[in-house]
Amino acid sequence: MKITTILILTVLLSSLNLNGQNRIIIGRVISEDFEPLPRLDIENSNNEFLGKTDMDGRFKISIPQETDSLLFRYIGMEWTDIKLNQDCDTVEVVVMYDVIYNFITLKKVDRLRKKRFDNLTNLHSDAVKNGLFKNNNICYERVFKEYNPPKPVRDSINKENKLKRKQIKDTFNGLAVGDTIIIPYSGDWRYDGTDRTTLHSYSNGVNSDSFNCVIKGIITEKNCRKGGYNLVYRVIDFKDCHYQNIVLDGQELKGGELIEYNMRYFKILINK
Repeated sequence: MKITTILILTVLLSSLNLNGQNRIIIGRVISEDFEPLPRLDIENSNNEFLGKTDMDGRFKISIPQETDSLLFRYIGMEWTDIKLNQDCDTVEVVVMYDVIYNFITLKKVDRLRKKRFDNLTNLHSDAVKNGLFKNNNICYERVFKEYNPPKPVRDSINKENKLKRKQIKDTFNGLAVGDTIIIPYSGDWRYDGTDRTTLHSYSNGVNSDSFNCVIKGIITEKNCRKGGYNLVYRVIDFKDCHYQNIVLDGQELKGGELIEYNMRYFKILINK
């Protein structure tokens, strides 16, 4: 009987000891524009899966005491590494969009990324004010990582960007007032919090010619102000825009509207 009791106590104490080696981390992950990120993957520094956020971007994970860093991964966002402080049990993180910067050097890309990175602390404070986060105190460390591929890769990217810039400039110079163009868009339903679909322009870096929404328009004006290849076009047809309750530039999309568009950064298709 005594032996049985001792064995039971030993198992219980062992179990308590194992549990004591873990720590519970709770928190929330949002984007730069304060959108919660559902089903985001959380891993440790060895890329071992630890858990996911819920539909509101919140999470609760159990990690070993010796785990001192977390990795957050989400499609369309930069991977985010953080190093936990010893007393850090509430982790609230703003992650950066994985933005495509077209037609600029990689050095300038990192300058723009660093500017956004330095603003994350302000975004954290704003998230607290807006009730998205609970704590002003950030109890983890986060280091800015430069995008620094090998020189052959950098040279290839810079060469491709140079060719793309020339192609866009030549296309712009070949367009005239009265020409018909087609503009491709993607759509986000309830992007503005209403039951509408907000259209977003595709980057010139997108190579596809198949889109869920295209708008046909006639150029009414063109200029190069502020370094852009600016067009103004009048909407003549959007029957191939397969969304409902469409909003463009904050207004309901209608035929005859004038839309300003900078083809230096955003894709157009020449009407054939």
